[in-house]
Amino acid sequence: MNMEPVGIIHSCFKEKFGIPRQPGLIKSASATLELFPPYNVAEALRGIEEFSHLWIVFVFHESICETFQPTVRPPRLGGNTRVGVFATRSPFRPNPIGLSVVELKAVRGTTLELAGGDFLDGTPVLDIKPYIPYADSIPVARGGFAGGAPEPVNTVTFSPEAENVFRTLEKEKQQLITDMLGYNPRPAYQDDDAARLFGTRLFDLEVKWRHEGQKVIVESIQ
Repeated sequence: MNMEPVGIIHSCFKEKFGIPRQPGLIKSASATLELFPPYNVAEALRGIEEFSHLWIVFVFHESICETFQPTVRPPRLGGNTRVGVFATRSPFRPNPIGLSVVELKAVRGTTLELAGGDFLDGTPVLDIKPYIPYADSIPVARGGFAGGAPEPVNTVTFSPEAENVFRTLEKEKQQLITDMLGYNPRPAYQDDDAARLFGTRLFDLEVKWRHEGQKVIVESIQ
């Protein structure tokens, strides 16, 4: 069976680096889901506004594996411990299919406005399903090595030049920058080199920063 995307994600995350490692961690992350023809008809979304959250089934379109790797190194375990790929949510899978719960903020015609996603811009969407609390939430479930949500670990500060630009941004962009950097998007095995400059694109911005222990210093926003 061949599967064709029913739509596409337009996300605030323009590069893989910086995307939260699970959905729901960064509430300020925004995206829209645009349906493709012939699925972009109002009837296909009738009643969806009655649900607060949705399951989005999508393709990790920039994480395609050429050969099967049975183990991966989850960031949650420090990036050095290998576990089975089917015991993780790694994007590097035999079939690069992702599954995320997101908040449905609004329905605009046949476009859905979403929040809290972990999507790369341009992500193909295979399906949309409503999140049903009584069936999908299991309070007694065990989470293995990911038993609890991580807490933000960094304090975010700004150079004078970056601060000047930051103050001119819309509040949603300000919030996204501080939320994203608070969760330390660096690879878990990255050396703590205070001189190393990191960068990623959010919306139409290029953000560059460095780390000093638990402090993030944003050097520039362009």
